[in-house]
Formats: sequence, structure tokens, C-alpha cells
Amino acid sequence: MFEKKTSAYKLIPIALVSSLLLFSACEREKSREIEWQLPLSVPDDPHASSKGNQLPGWAVNTVGTAKLVFLKKSTARMFAVAIDNGSETNQDIWRVELQGLAFGLRLKGRTFIDDTNISNPAAFVRLFQEETLMYEGWLYRDFPELFGMDNSDWKVWLEEVTVPPSSLEDDNMLP
Repeated sequence: MFEKKTSAYKLIPIALVSSLLLFSACEREKSREIEWQLPLSVPDDPHASSKGNQLPGWAVNTVGTAKLVFLKKSTARMFAVAIDNGSETNQDIWRVELQGLAFGLRLKGRTFIDDTNISNPAAFVRLFQEETLMYEGWLYRDFPELFGMDNSDWKVWLEEVTVPPSSLEDDNMLP
């Protein structure tokens, strides 16, 4: 019986050495970051303007009017601004420039197209608050919460895009 205990005691150092080798090998394994463990980052917004992207010519040349609504969150004061494409106006502490209009704006690849088969009215605006550019990009009537200016005290959304019927008919008659 003494011999059985001795052989068991001989196995203990072997078990310790093999477990140390096993654990040290695991520590040397490179850690992989799983996608859901990576820090969150804001994706590029293709609807906001960037200096590299030009506003499509069809949007600049579209005849029409956009109506923007401004809400000051701290006081619940609201006012609306109607502006023609290609013009600018001042209201309160805001200067609004309307640079482009679309009746059915959609994104195909990284290119904006005006698809008259869908209803997705949009306006490309530049919003200045006391001469500081606060937002430049597309505002969508149907998606006011998804796209637009991110400001803690003001909310701005597109209420309406009015494109005269004659300009839509002229576009459809082009070859």
C-alpha cells in the first residue's frame, strides 16, 4: 500500500507541470475582439454634407419651395420659414439657405438621385445660427428624427416641399 501512495505522489508533479504548460499556452494566445465588444462609433452620414461631395445639379435647378419648422426646446417656441430654392432668408437668430430640392430623393450607392416614382420630399439646407454654420445637409419630410441638425436647444425639421406641377411635367418630357 505504501508503494501505491508513492506512485500517486509521483504523478502530482507531472500533473502540476502539465497544467502550468497548458495555462501558460492559453495566456500567450492572442485575444480576438468580437464585433459587439468593440467601442461604438458614429457611422458616416451620407445625408450630411461633406466638402468632397457636390450637390447634384438637378437638385439645384429644381424650382420649388421648402417650409422648415424651428422649435426652441427650452421655451417650446416654434416658428416656420418658407423659402424658395436657391435663396436665403433670416428669421430670429437663424439664417437659412435653401440650396437644393427633391421630390423623391433616394440614395443609390453613394449617389443621390431624384426618383419621381417614390414620395420622399427633401431639401438641402445650410442653417446658420448667429453666423455659425450649425447644419449643412439634406432634411427629409418623412424622416425628421433620423436626419437633421443635432442641437441640444433647437430642433429643425422639414414640414413641406412644394414643387410646381409644371416643373415635374417638364422633367418627365426630357429624353
